[in-house]
Amino acid sequence: MSNIIRRHKYLTTIILILLIIVIGFAIYSSYRKEHVSILDRTEFNELNDSILALEETGGFESQASLRDFITSWADSKGLEYKIDKYDNIIFRAPAVERKKNVSPSVVCVSYNYQTAIQNSRLLASAAMIAGTELDSGKKTVIFFNDEQNDGKGYRGISKKLLSGKSKIIYLDYGASSYLSTESYARSVSRISIPAAREEIKCDTVVKVHIGGIVSDEINTGISKHPDPIFAFGTLLARLKSKSTIYQLADFSVGSNGSMYPVSLDATFVLNSYSVASFTKYIDNRIKAWNKAYGDDYPDFEYTYEVIDDPAAFPESAYTSATASKLANVLYTVKSGSYKFSKDDTIPEGREEGDSYGFNFMTGLTSDDEHIYLRMLSQAYDAGYLERINSDNNAAASLFKCKFAVTDSIEKFTNDKDSLSRTLIQTFYKINDISGISSVLEMESDNYFTPCSYLAAKSASADIVHLRLNERRAANLTNLILVYISTKGNLISL
Repeated sequence: MSNIIRRHKYLTTIILILLIIVIGFAIYSSYRKEHVSILDRTEFNELNDSILALEETGGFESQASLRDFITSWADSKGLEYKIDKYDNIIFRAPAVERKKNVSPSVVCVSYNYQTAIQNSRLLASAAMIAGTELDSGKKTVIFFNDEQNDGKGYRGISKKLLSGKSKIIYLDYGASSYLSTESYARSVSRISIPAAREEIKCDTVVKVHIGGIVSDEINTGISKHPDPIFAFGTLLARLKSKSTIYQLADFSVGSNGSMYPVSLDATFVLNSYSVASFTKYIDNRIKAWNKAYGDDYPDFEYTYEVIDDPAAFPESAYTSATASKLANVLYTVKSGSYKFSKDDTIPEGREEGDSYGFNFMTGLTSDDEHIYLRMLSQAYDAGYLERINSDNNAAASLFKCKFAVTDSIEKFTNDKDSLSRTLIQTFYKINDISGISSVLEMESDNYFTPCSYLAAKSASADIVHLRLNERRAANLTNLILVYISTKGNLISL
């Protein structure tokens, strides 16, 4: 009988212990879930969907319309913000009393109305980080005005927002997600071509139009995007190679700052006996371009018009010497990727044949005395960027034109590992029992990011670039919220 009683007490004790363990685990799981799932995913998805819904009506019509969309959302949430003189939208939340000495967190994102639809998750991420109330140190979220990708916002941002103790995360969006502490150098340069005009001498006008191109940020995918300046150059090269007597009356490129140009209009004047050959060549180019770009750009158009009425002729044209110089420069300047060769000292993680930079023609304008070709170049570092600019300079000098770098910024490198290491550890900790990969990859960017300008404004700040993609946008947004809240105090997770 006593054995039965002892056995019963023993079983009761085991059951109580198991019950305590189950209750403890439930409490821990509830606590952990509360601390690792901060993002309101329903609201995140609703905000993302509200941006995407505007695609049906053509998207945002201006930078102001996107700015108003962001601030209207903030107003609906009762959030405080300010808009500085550079049109940056700045959200600031003070530290809670017990975390006043915690390092400030700064999250930055660029906003550009022309890329807002494709970057909808990126904008929703920054908005949710700004709008989520946290028990944390000082939190700042900045939407940089980046109309035409010219960086007005991040160039002008106040240094006071980027103190030396700040932990700064710059967000952007792409096909893959990763964390980076290194990105490319960038320069803007210009070739000045002497220009003069003369009277019209030929008897037929051919007007060429290329349009319907959707602009985008210039990056490593340049070979996949239609280039109207290059197309213009091929027409000039064709006329030159066939020794055709012609005149270039005018041209207009729809430049879009540091983004892809969107259009071309050019007026050629030829003798009537040369028109058929030239228009046949254009017909072949139209077929090739429609095949290459028609599916991706439904509004794309490449057309021409032949005019033989002297009353509709332009009043003058560029001299043959001017047109020849322009044709030579456009033909000689390399527009595309530069790749590592076997003779290079190739950086760790790169190999022969990988791209180390690229050069792209972004604008073509003129005044009474010159034609100006504007170029955007990016490269792994200052040395490789100098190679690209040296090629541009050589192309200019070859035809007695002037070359100048008008703007440049060094590559971004962050030797500190505190922020990057903490983000990686935190991502693993909050995702180690989830269905997604718990590893946040570290990579080096193969393009320029505004981190270069942020580092120039605050050399002692710890800065990283975090790239979001479709699959991980919500998870990485939640990561940032957890990081700001805990600052890597993994014991609390």
